[in-house]
Amino acid sequence: MRKIALVTGGSKGIGRAIVKSLLNEKYIVIDASRSRVDLNNQDFYFIKTDVAIERDIDNLFSFINEKFGRLDVLINNAGFGKFAPFNESKLSDFDDMFAVNVRGLYMCTKKALNFMLEQKSGFIANIASIAGKTSIEQASIYCATKHAVMGLTKSLFLEVRKSGIRVVAICPGSVDTNFFDQPGTTLHSDRNTLLAPQDVADAVIYALKSPERCLVNEIELRPLNPVKKS
Repeated sequence: MRKIALVTGGSKGIGRAIVKSLLNEKYIVIDASRSRVDLNNQDFYFIKTDVAIERDIDNLFSFINEKFGRLDVLINNAGFGKFAPFNESKLSDFDDMFAVNVRGLYMCTKKALNFMLEQKSGFIANIASIAGKTSIEQASIYCATKHAVMGLTKSLFLEVRKSGIRVVAICPGSVDTNFFDQPGTTLHSDRNTLLAPQDVADAVIYALKSPERCLVNEIELRPLNPVKKS
């Protein structure tokens, strides 16, 4: 039986690299993103989704249930950051980041577990961040969302491991994506010395392909030698 994988935010950057890697591994892949970027692959499906909107998530999982009746892999990748000194930050940015980075991840995971608990198998990878394990100046809200992701991931792992479901947190450092094109972000290193999106995708595939008796529950990736801008 072909396995079904869902990637949120799979239209660009890390998500796009994960989608392509899963297709290479012969998964049927669903990209749940706000923007459509088609792939010429019969095993690829795009469902327009804003993970901050509950109705969109309901529609997404209705499609999965009606089309496939199962879900084997969930990659919670959708997320974004806005940066500012704490006293200049906006409540609307706080609400928006938590809606996507945490609430959306929570809703997708809860829906996915309906399939996985019944199947007594499954794999969930949450794309967290080094920011979920440390602190970054002028990124207090973003760090808070990623710390929340780490807490949720570790608690979920303890709950579902006996049901044959593996849960892993992927914690990359700086990755060369459009993340650093957001207003207020500051990149201190040359982009060609950062991690590539494929590096993160490779980490996901490594955890996924590990023997089922083995749980890789956290992977931290950092640029080997980030070169400071001159």
